[in-house]
Amino acid sequence: MVTSLLPNSRRRLGTPEPKTHQRLDIQGLRMVAVILVVLSHLFHWPRGGFVGVDVFFVISGFLITGSLMHTLEKTGRISFSSFYRRRVRRIAPAATLVLLVTCVAAYLIFTASRFRSTVLDGLAAFFFVSNWRYGIEGTDYFNASGPVSPLQHYWSLSVEEQFYFVWPAVILLVGLVAAQKFRRLLAAGVMGIVVLGSFSYSVFKTASDPTWAYFSTLTRVWELGVGALLAITIIYFERIPNTVRPVLAWAGLVTIAVGAFAITETGGGFPAPWAAVPVLGAAAIIAAGVSGDHRGLGVLTNRVSTYIGDISYSLYLWHWPVIILLGVLMERSAYYFAAALFLMFGLSIAAYHFFENPIRTSKWLETAAEKKDRSILDLSRWRLRTLKMSESNQSIGTGALALVTAGLVAAAITPPTPVAVPPIAKAAPASAAVTNPMGPAQTKLAADILKAVQATAWPNVEPSMDEAISGKQAPADILPCGTVDRPDDCTWGSDSAPRMVMILGDSVGMTYVEPFKNFAESSNGKWKVRSEAMFGCTFVDIRIRDTQDAIGDACPGRKADAIRAVNELHPDVVIVSNTYATLTNADTKREITPNEWKDGIARLTSQFVHSAGKVVFLAAPPADKNVAECYSRNSVPADCLSSVTNAWRDRSWLESEMAKSIGGSFIDSLGWFCNDGYCPSFVGTTPTKLDKVHITPQYADLISPAFAETIKANVAFS
Repeated sequence: MVTSLLPNSRRRLGTPEPKTHQRLDIQGLRMVAVILVVLSHLFHWPRGGFVGVDVFFVISGFLITGSLMHTLEKTGRISFSSFYRRRVRRIAPAATLVLLVTCVAAYLIFTASRFRSTVLDGLAAFFFVSNWRYGIEGTDYFNASGPVSPLQHYWSLSVEEQFYFVWPAVILLVGLVAAQKFRRLLAAGVMGIVVLGSFSYSVFKTASDPTWAYFSTLTRVWELGVGALLAITIIYFERIPNTVRPVLAWAGLVTIAVGAFAITETGGGFPAPWAAVPVLGAAAIIAAGVSGDHRGLGVLTNRVSTYIGDISYSLYLWHWPVIILLGVLMERSAYYFAAALFLMFGLSIAAYHFFENPIRTSKWLETAAEKKDRSILDLSRWRLRTLKMSESNQSIGTGALALVTAGLVAAAITPPTPVAVPPIAKAAPASAAVTNPMGPAQTKLAADILKAVQATAWPNVEPSMDEAISGKQAPADILPCGTVDRPDDCTWGSDSAPRMVMILGDSVGMTYVEPFKNFAESSNGKWKVRSEAMFGCTFVDIRIRDTQDAIGDACPGRKADAIRAVNELHPDVVIVSNTYATLTNADTKREITPNEWKDGIARLTSQFVHSAGKVVFLAAPPADKNVAECYSRNSVPADCLSSVTNAWRDRSWLESEMAKSIGGSFIDSLGWFCNDGYCPSFVGTTPTKLDKVHITPQYADLISPAFAETIKANVAFS
């Protein structure tokens, strides 16, 4: 729905209106965008396939601005009512259908807490504020390890619609203040300023707060703005020689491909400056097709590509809920991939032909003024027609049903994943580091873990799995001590206790405070424990979090305060416990290597090691399955049975070596969570984890006796 803004001097009296010109290359470009997104999300290949969203932004900015400029040129006005009626008819029905179906499926599959979260995501998506919701949640540490929403992909629709709330008014204002021959120049100037300002802000925000930059409208509007500039200045691209057009288009395709294979979400510089790669690639393709034929572009203009482009909106809407919901029910395997592809394409085809397209071309919400505007847009030389399938609707329905059926069959015939469990005779803990004879509490815990490993049905746990997943990471009296506004009193045990344990670290250290607190309070006045840990503030001399959020701002000071406290109080034991998750250096935007991690820890411990009686590295809980994702209404305990990953073993070995280098100790945590390498999601009637990393407060309390035995045996507590 795009036209050039042709000056009157170019059109002589009697010159016929331009004929409708089909931009099949844009439909093919939509195909490229949506296929990249689907491949990236489903197969994680190409790793930067998510840049298809950036391609969509350019297309949207081009088409919408073209329709606005064409209407302004023909009528001298812009009807907001007509514009938004067309947008509602185009966007809302299909989006709402997927929202409703996804929420119903979430109710049947997810836990109650995850279902409630999905409903809230749906409300945010319905009102086009998803990007703000996810941007805020992404900067909230306590949601950092939560399960992925099946509606998260609606963030891009929110960005587009927020842009459309403002841009029509700007175009109208341009039309009111400028004579017709200056409108294009003024509109280009305004949008040029917007693009430069947004891109500059995006570069700044990407460096300082990449999560917010990813979802923010202000950091993304430059991408839509590039498309808008193309539409405003389209007349100049008519002068491109026909021999150059295929070369320019193919250069654009290659540029998008380079972006898809080279850009990563964790590699830094995205969305700015690296989103400029797919954005400029898409712009080159659109510019190349402004005038002339499409010779040499069969990859975009063939019937299959343009048809996928037609259904691209439906495919984008359906693909992500299918991937997430099916992922809860199935392991990633050939059956899963086949089921996902059949389901997402079957649902998309059916929804497009029997729901989205009929409503879009209907007279729903149409008024006389809107009908007139639509007739004007039909005369635009860049009006996009819907490519009709030659098959009847009955055949289309049959084909779509066949795809959906094939997907369901693939899911149904998936062979069950065998889960090997250790025999009853293997009731010893998995911790190789615990060489002392087990005490009675450790022996009982190992036996209880083994029973949980071999369980075939969920017991009546307390709290419920759903309550545990949505619960806090520490008890109410401990939780504030790990926040930015830390209270002064974060010490437990007798004030007159002669010996002290001090805990340093991030959220993992915070979750261990409870068993240390229980140990101190049961030591008959001999020990007290003080927490200097902080949620989201990993105790390493490397900047992990960006400084534009509260935790990132507070973290350096909190680590300095912790070191100062050790040097002033001279605790008998300093516990250092951090997450074993893969972390990224906020300065280099690269994954932290083992040597960097070791050096970063050494730089901090060297500042207080002589003030501590003993420094102890306490291993994080094993992190494999995320109970918030694997547990569902249809799951069995084996679905959430974790194993000890190589990443966990590598980090634990590294910390044990670090402990030796400073004359400290290392305590392996596996005996509290696993038996013979198998780690259940509950023990007895208590859930062990609330996500992938963090133990529940209830389980921290349960393991306290075994915890105390292990600590005493390995650190010579008395």
